[in-house]
Amino acid sequence: MFAVPDSVSDVLAYHMNVSFLVRTRRQSGLIFFIGTNASVATSNHTFITIELSRLGVVSRVKLGDEIQTNVLPGLVADGRQHFVRVSRNYSLLRIQLDSMSADYTVNYSLPLVANLLYVGGIPSMSIRRRRRRDTQSDAPIDDQFSGTLQDFQLNGVRLQSFALNSTDEEAPSVLLPVYSHGVDYGEQSDDVCQSLQPCENNATCQTVFYNEYRLVPMMSAVVRFVILLVMSLCFAAETHDPSEILSWLVEAVNS
Repeated sequence: MFAVPDSVSDVLAYHMNVSFLVRTRRQSGLIFFIGTNASVATSNHTFITIELSRLGVVSRVKLGDEIQTNVLPGLVADGRQHFVRVSRNYSLLRIQLDSMSADYTVNYSLPLVANLLYVGGIPSMSIRRRRRRDTQSDAPIDDQFSGTLQDFQLNGVRLQSFALNSTDEEAPSVLLPVYSHGVDYGEQSDDVCQSLQPCENNATCQTVFYNEYRLVPMMSAVVRFVILLVMSLCFAAETHDPSEILSWLVEAVNS
């Protein structure tokens, strides 16, 4: 959770520009939420979200009585890095995924009041409070994101989960979270070998970034015997070139 930067809080009422790099294999998840605190008793809740779904990149907008859902079709959950940008200028909403983009018209009777700013999901306690107080809202609040987020920027302010040393004087201003949970530094993968246990026949499972695995077949007894035989013959023939021994073996078999 981040505190909304004072430098952009007023501008966010009608103008927003969010961009980041994302890498994941999970087909759904809430990446970004900015809006009012639903635990406060008021009917004028406003928010804008950025989510992933099986369909593509989704942005839900509530700036009045109804929630509008805008979808840019595209594949994101393929384990590769993708660029996402969502911008709003009054009634114009633009969603971009890599080189694809589309414009949408949003209805608004209220300005966006940015009291809360979440990246990567909403904490579970906030989810429970919001469900009790705002049961009519269909905002995506319980599907947490799993993956990597990089170079996350909001209206020119970089949102970083960890403090980094930088000597670049032209770099955007940096905002650190006021609360963080379940966030790791760098590129991390879940132990899918342990959770799925896909290996059979004594094969070896190796975790591959991001959240993928590779099966390494167990070496057969015949292959091990040939390797040991070649090594023994190399030692006996006082040569360090296994190709000479393999050539000799092939000639012996074909003769």
